[in-house]
Amino acid sequence: MNELKMRILQIQDELSQLGSPEPVMPEMINATNAVRLSEYLTKSDEKKTALNAAYGDYTRELEQIVSTLLSIQMDLKDIIKAEASIIDEKESKSEKKTRAKKSTK
Repeated sequence: MNELKMRILQIQDELSQLGSPEPVMPEMINATNAVRLSEYLTKSDEKKTALNAAYGDYTRELEQIVSTLLSIQMDLKDIIKAEASIIDEKESKSEKKTRAKKSTK
């Protein structure tokens, strides 16, 4: 999980390091400016794609953890019900013994 967080933070940092596209330079021809912008957009898109993939992995991990926690919660509820039932049985047996002792006296 921490590995995924670190991967996300690293990609976000790399994306922010790209900064904004370089401004158009009037002394360059339009094709050169278009190529420079295209290179920037390609790098930016690659980072965003990697970031989306990392978030997807992170989400799947979280969903697995939540599923496991819900399963544990259900198991704990079942255990508590079973223990409560055992306690009730012991208490009712104890009450019967107490009544039996009182009626014999």
